[in-house]
Amino acid sequence: MSDALALAAVTETLRAVLGEAVRRTVPGVKMTARHPYDAGGADTADDAGPALNVFLYRTDVDSAWRNTDPVGTHPGETRRPALALALHYLLSASVSPGDDSALPERLIGAAMSALHDRPELRADDLRAAADFSDLHLQQEPVKLTPSALTADEMCRLWTSLGGGYRLSVAYEARVVLIDSSAPGRAPLPVLRRGEGGAGPAAAPTAAAPWPVLEAVHPSVAAPGSDVVLSGSGLDSGAVSVRLTHTVLGGPPVVLPARADTARAVRATLGEDLGAGRWSVVVVLADADGGERTTRTRTLCVAPRVTSPLPLTVARDPEGAAVLEVRCAPAVHPGQRVELLVGGRPVAADPFTRATGTLRFRLAAGGPGRYPLRLRVDGVDSPLTDGDTGRFDADTAVVIT
Repeated sequence: MSDALALAAVTETLRAVLGEAVRRTVPGVKMTARHPYDAGGADTADDAGPALNVFLYRTDVDSAWRNTDPVGTHPGETRRPALALALHYLLSASVSPGDDSALPERLIGAAMSALHDRPELRADDLRAAADFSDLHLQQEPVKLTPSALTADEMCRLWTSLGGGYRLSVAYEARVVLIDSSAPGRAPLPVLRRGEGGAGPAAAPTAAAPWPVLEAVHPSVAAPGSDVVLSGSGLDSGAVSVRLTHTVLGGPPVVLPARADTARAVRATLGEDLGAGRWSVVVVLADADGGERTTRTRTLCVAPRVTSPLPLTVARDPEGAAVLEVRCAPAVHPGQRVELLVGGRPVAADPFTRATGTLRFRLAAGGPGRYPLRLRVDGVDSPLTDGDTGRFDADTAVVIT
C-alpha cells in the first residue's frame, strides 16, 4: 500500500538513514540528493565541505510483481495490479579542494557499512523521514542490495551524467509498490453454495493420533459470536483456543472452550476482538502440564458498520461524495481498510491511531442506492440479514 510519492519517500529515507550513520564517521558531512554533476561541483561557501550524494538514476518495473493481484483482492474481483518498481541509486562522495584525499573513501565506506548492517528500510524509518507518503504501510519491505557495475558500465554511467568520475557505489531498492488509482470491481458475494448452503463435506475415515483441526465454522464470524472448530482427537485434554492476529501481531488471545464431542470444540469470541484475519489453533493441556496444539487454520473476524443505515450522502460540485462511517471494533494503523460501494472499492483516508470513525472519498459517480460493505484486511462486514439469509436492503448508501 503506497502512493505516487513513494519514490521520493525512499530517497528521503535513504538520505536520512545514511546521514545518521555517516556523521558518526565524518562529523559535519552534508547529505544531498542532487544530480551528481551539481552535487559537489559548486565552489560557494554554502557547498564547501565533504558531502555524500544520493541520486536515483534509474527505475525498473519488477517483472515478478507485475501480474500479482493487489493485497486484499478476493476471487472473482478485478483490480489493476500495483506498479512494482526497483529503484537504482548512485551514492557518490565529494570533497572540497584541499581536503584529505582519503575522505571520499571514508564516506563511501561508512555508507556501505551502514547499508550492510541495515539492509532494508523499516516502517518507522519511512514514517519518520517521509511522512508525506504512506509507503510505511506497504507490507512488503523495501530491501537494499549492492549493484555490481563493471568498470565499463560505471564509465558509461558517469559519462552520461556529464561530469568527471568521483568515488561512488550503486545500490538497488526493491520493491516499491504503488497502488493503482483505477477503480476495481468487487461483485456481491454468493449467498448459497451447495444444498442448504453447507458446501461439500469431507471427513477422515480414522482418528488421527495427534489432534487435528480441519475446519472453522463459520469461517467469517462476528465478535461475541460462537465458533465451532471441527476435527479429530479434540477431547483428549483440557481444551482452549489460541488466536493470533496475522497483521497486528501482539500477544495471542486465549479463549476458554468446551469439547462438544471428540470432533468438535466450541468457543465464544470476545466482543473487543479486532477485525481481520486471525490464525487459530486448538490447545489440549495434559494433566502433567504439557500441551499439544493443532495446526493453524484461519478465522476471519468481520467488522460491523455501526452508523445508522442506510447512509445518505450528497455529492459536492465536482461530483465526489465524502462518507463518514463508524465501525466496531476499532481498526488500527497498518490495517488495509476499504469501503465497497456497490461493486466499487474505495480506500479509507489515512489514519494514524486506532479509530472507530473512518472517512472515504468516493470520486465522481452517479446518484443511486448502493449496497455497502466495510472491508478490513480482506474481511467484509455482513451484507445479509441473519434471519432470512437474503441481502439486507438497509445495508446501503444513498448518494444524491
